[in-house]
Order: sequence, then structure tokens, then C-alpha cells
Amino acid sequence: MIRKKLFFLVLFCFTIVFAQSSIGMELSFDHQAYPVKNLKKMGDFYRDVLGFEEIPAGAGMNPPKRWLKNEAGKEMHLILNKSQAESSPKSYHIAFTVKNMDSFMRHLKKMKIPFGDWSGKNEKFQIRADGGAKQIYLQDPEGNWIEINQKVN
Repeated sequence: MIRKKLFFLVLFCFTIVFAQSSIGMELSFDHQAYPVKNLKKMGDFYRDVLGFEEIPAGAGMNPPKRWLKNEAGKEMHLILNKSQAESSPKSYHIAFTVKNMDSFMRHLKKMKIPFGDWSGKNEKFQIRADGGAKQIYLQDPEGNWIEINQKVN
């Protein structure tokens, strides 16, 4: 009986995988787009502070935009939008992982970029509740929140 249930479970899983691939449901992350008021200032921040590499922004620069990518090839598209809403709450954030939090915090201090833990303690990190990562938070020049974490274990 257990073998029969296991057989049908495996068959069901293969059916789901096949169905997803046959209709193009194998999703992977492509890019994050942000509307920005100051394209130069924001692009320079993500390039100089977070180490993104500038890449060609494609044809038709209307509206003007800057495209960047990180070491893993994940892209951020900054799109000029002067009517962007003001800064967002910390719970709306983008997160990046670093290999060495101490080194990254030294980099932020050198660049004079304020950062802290979730509660707002300056230049402090926190350990995520599940114990799986060190975390800090900072804001880009337009007030968008960014989490930087380092996996522990």
C-alpha cells in the first residue's frame, strides 16, 4: 500500500513538473525596476556603494533609464519618474547578501552611508530571529530601504 501511494505521489510530482515546463512556468528572477527622481544620483549610489556594474540600457531611452547588474548577473533597472512617491516604510525593501558583513560595514562607514539594525541602532547589525543571518538596513539617496545580510552557519 505504501509503495502504491509513493508511486502515485512521484507520478503526481512528475506531472506537475512536466505541466509547468510545457506551459513555460519555470520562473527565475530577471530584474528589479525602480522609479527614481534623480537617475544620476541613484545610479551612482548602486554602482559606487553597492558595487553594481553599469550595463547597456537597451534601445529607446524614453523615459531615460540606467541598468545595472550585480556579480550574480541579477539586474536593477532605474527608470526616471519625477513623480515617484516619497520614501517607503522599512518593511518594503530589497535585500542583498554579502560574504563578509564586517568588511561591508567598514565600506559603508568609509563612504559615510548611515546604516543600522531594524530598530534603528546606528552602525549595529542584528541576528535574524531564526538565527540564519546577520542583517543591517540602509537607505538609498531617495529613501528606499535596503537590507544587507550575511548568512551564518
